[in-house]
Amino acid sequence: MTNYGVRLAQASDIPDLMSLRAEAEQWLAAAGIDQWSDPDLGERAMQSWLEKIQLGRTWVFTADGNRVVATVSRGDADQDFWTADDDIHSAFYIYKLIVARSESGSHLGARILDWASAIAAAEGRSWLRLDVWRSNRRLQQYYEKWGFDHVRTESPRHRLSGWLGQRPAGSLLLPDAMLPLIPKPLPAGFAERLANAQARARELSDEVAELLADLEATSTPVTGKVRGAYDRAHEHLSIARGTVRTSLERLRSTAAHAQAFPASDDAAWASAPRLPLQSWGSTASEDL
Repeated sequence: MTNYGVRLAQASDIPDLMSLRAEAEQWLAAAGIDQWSDPDLGERAMQSWLEKIQLGRTWVFTADGNRVVATVSRGDADQDFWTADDDIHSAFYIYKLIVARSESGSHLGARILDWASAIAAAEGRSWLRLDVWRSNRRLQQYYEKWGFDHVRTESPRHRLSGWLGQRPAGSLLLPDAMLPLIPKPLPAGFAERLANAQARARELSDEVAELLADLEATSTPVTGKVRGAYDRAHEHLSIARGTVRTSLERLRSTAAHAQAFPASDDAAWASAPRLPLQSWGSTASEDL
């Protein structure tokens, strides 16, 4: 059995992702299925992938170390299809699941569905959901084979997808062939190190406050270079005292938030999407 790796996609993966899509387009055309035949959809798919990559919502699956052989993305509920009556926040929604034809027979697609199902359960979701083109009965049957129930079919005029499927979160059809979760554990001893940092910050805060009090208790020079040096020292110590106090409060706040962290080996921690620092503040576009 091939050993597959999993990692968050990067912008540099876009050519590989587009190659996967082009291969899928050719296969669909040969099978007489018109899905993805519109060239404009390819441009929109690339832009959507870029935005999802920036938001930490696209994964790639690799073989032989670094060869990209599959991808999947997550996103918000597509409200052209899912409504408030579906309890939209109860589900993990997957998009753009594509597997290279080279992996045919490996059940990689089914294993990715199990992988997403495990993450959905770890996040406390009830369902793993997706939407499929209304004309692609072959793909609909594939998902039904792997545990998805047909919820209903929506037919908005401006969309070609709309066959809606879901399966219970946490359901694993190939439990002995689970793909690895992304290993993002906390460093060893994180809580202890955080407590030590708090203690050192508290000592530093006390020491700076004491230094400032000692300086203020001296006989203050009235004029000249010595007075200038005194004033600068007093100003900088005052700023340092405020900075250290602020840092101490932030460390206390961090420790309080850290109490909500799951165990470092918990699936909810291991597989949660990470926002690249440079993309904070970005917004996702409509899912295709």
